[in-house]
Amino acid sequence: MKKSVEILEKYWGFTSFRPSQSEIIDDSINGSDVLALLPTGGGKSICFQVPGLVREGITIVVSPLIALMQDQVTNLNKKGIRAKSIISGMSYREIDLILDNARFGGLDFLYTSPERIQSKLFIERCKRMSVGLIVVDEAHCISEWGHDFRPSFLQIKELRVHHPNVPIIALTATATQEVRNDIIKQLQLKNPKIHEASFERKNLTYNCYKTDNKINKITEYCKKHPEYSGIVYCQTRKSVKELAYHLSQNGLKTSAYHGGMNSEERSIVLTDWLNSTTKIIVATNAFGMGIDKPDVRYVLHYEFPMSLEAYFQEAGRAGRDGIDSESISYWNDNDLNELKRNVENRFPDKNAVLHCYRALCSFLKVAIGSGKDETYPLDLRAFTKAYDLDPSVTYNSLKILEMNQDISFSEGFFCPTKVKFLIGNKELYNFQLSHEKFTGITTMLSRSYPGIFDHFYEINENELIKRLSLQKHSFKALLRELETYGVIEISWATDSPTVTFLHERLPDDYLSLSPYIYTHRKEKAFQRFESVSEYLSSSKCRATLLITYFGQKTNDCGKCDNCIGNLNSRSDFKTLKKQLLDFLSVEKTTAECARHFNLPENQLISLMKELVLEELIKKGQTGFKKC
Repeated sequence: MKKSVEILEKYWGFTSFRPSQSEIIDDSINGSDVLALLPTGGGKSICFQVPGLVREGITIVVSPLIALMQDQVTNLNKKGIRAKSIISGMSYREIDLILDNARFGGLDFLYTSPERIQSKLFIERCKRMSVGLIVVDEAHCISEWGHDFRPSFLQIKELRVHHPNVPIIALTATATQEVRNDIIKQLQLKNPKIHEASFERKNLTYNCYKTDNKINKITEYCKKHPEYSGIVYCQTRKSVKELAYHLSQNGLKTSAYHGGMNSEERSIVLTDWLNSTTKIIVATNAFGMGIDKPDVRYVLHYEFPMSLEAYFQEAGRAGRDGIDSESISYWNDNDLNELKRNVENRFPDKNAVLHCYRALCSFLKVAIGSGKDETYPLDLRAFTKAYDLDPSVTYNSLKILEMNQDISFSEGFFCPTKVKFLIGNKELYNFQLSHEKFTGITTMLSRSYPGIFDHFYEINENELIKRLSLQKHSFKALLRELETYGVIEISWATDSPTVTFLHERLPDDYLSLSPYIYTHRKEKAFQRFESVSEYLSSSKCRATLLITYFGQKTNDCGKCDNCIGNLNSRSDFKTLKKQLLDFLSVEKTTAECARHFNLPENQLISLMKELVLEELIKKGQTGFKKC
């Protein structure tokens, strides 16, 4: 424990762990397999990063979230911790160098996707690595019962074949009892230590309101709280744009955030929101992962997501600082009908999926028998237009092909330009003598990134252009010429979707879809839809519905729309209010009131808040009293 606290203070500036973190970290350090269930904002990354630094050897982190991997690698590097990630879009040479670095002890953390660990290159290098810890993030993706099942996760257990004595820590924020059991089974965890933090968030109130005018309701709420930072979630880019425009037109500092924006636009929007220059972000589910803004006072849902797991994660981005916050969903019957249609659309006709695969291979010029482990950028708009495909059917077909383990489909993410020198200092000096026009840019690169002769380095193009006083096109032209001369190797920036083929292209008649994809998965998707429908239309406590869905027990919150509605509907409610006012003729604490009236304290708190707003009672020195 002493060593782990020293590392926590050295790199993160904290002197103690949260209670749930310390036990998880101790068990991982001591070599036990661990399953950790921590809700959104529970500090999952520290639970494996600290033991990863304590244990001897490299920590391999398997995650499906490219943006989150990049974010964590960047943050670790800023702390002076050696970390790299292997993601789609990297050249063979770049991956080769990173794996060599990992093999010879040059890295503390290696992040990778579950698809990448199946490649022959990774397997051969992994066998020779000194591995101290294996981490499976978003572990619910391994479960066939989970809302975000990824078949490639089933191969993670093969890492243990090469490193049988290395402990595994599996982490997730959303897992039902079925999913927990499946994680243990599929990862073959040995006598795992199971740590389950409470999913209850006492400072977060969940409310759902049925309305035919969701835009007006959201506008009214935001206008009432102009000083607060908040997120409004939508399910489509179209809704994001329309709602963001409407809120802006009503004088609210609002920005839109969705996957169709380029990296520079997203970065500006995010920075302004994190700095509270912009108060409201209207976003698709592309927004949120790895973004830690503690003072988000509300999360509103203009359109509800397709599962309670997704909703719980999005709602949980409010109130991470422990201060009272709200999650409010606005819905109507048409929303439920649309959700049901979306579930149906996720499973296109089998022939449409097979046609999409053939068209994809033709569009990317992948010949039969080739393509295995190769990654291609994919312009979805050009692809669908070239083959006259429906965009929605195409997108869902690609997701089905991914589930079928034919491809890995990575939606747009920003990967910055990376550069590595292919020649040494002496050769570079000789090259500069005979090619004077390159002296400025090569000198700037070598001085700005000292390790660029040994590794690929992410370069800040805009900063270099400014310092060299060049135009953007001139800067890129110089880099291309240097690449042609064999002086540097470049991996150019991209934020396009990518497709990685997980096996060689099969003849058209050989490709088949697993019946499991169409039967079992579709059934589970509709079961999750039914859970969403029940949650929205139920009269039970919202928090209780959510917590019990994840297999935990809790008392009614006493403050959600249903709890307040049930309290107000009591036949003796008026009498109770009058009796409470009489009781508060002398100052009393909330606990004293709860005991006197034999009511849950959280319900009394909600009632007393209502009376305070009505200016019938006021806060005293130790409790409340009648005005």
